[in-house]
Amino acid sequence: MVIDSFWEWLVLRPYDLVIIVIVSLLPGVEARGAIPVAFALGVNPLIGFLIVYLASSSASIPIIFLLEIAEKKIIRKSRRLSWLYDKLLVSIRKRAGKVSRYRLVYAGLALYVAIPLPLTGVWTGSLIAYLLGLNPVKSIITIFLGNLVASILVFLIVSGIVTLI
Repeated sequence: MVIDSFWEWLVLRPYDLVIIVIVSLLPGVEARGAIPVAFALGVNPLIGFLIVYLASSSASIPIIFLLEIAEKKIIRKSRRLSWLYDKLLVSIRKRAGKVSRYRLVYAGLALYVAIPLPLTGVWTGSLIAYLLGLNPVKSIITIFLGNLVASILVFLIVSGIVTLI
């Protein structure tokens, strides 16, 4: 009897899982929107939280590594785009060098991703890490940590454990 109730507690309907993962991967929405969706679908809160967190965080891996490929395949083929991109990138990375001397750049990235507002999440954090020329592995770890904080905050608010004034 206990085992049956455990499996009922654990199992998700497949379409609920698909909806939660798709919403988790949407740029600008990510965990901030997917956790309320999981609650609305009646998914077990802890299982929903884990699925949302892992799905939304995992987006940082291909984003960071594929941006370099996209740069080489698309931007570098156009002389005008390449010139404009180089000007922008040199300026951004020069400013990043000043910040990274203080070794706060990863803490800043984590805090930026941790703010549970639209457009401050994994996608934007990954783009920022790439543009600043940060170490990809350290950036991914930092983004995962920042997204964990944001996901916990959203979870606490949606579950009613923490209320906003």
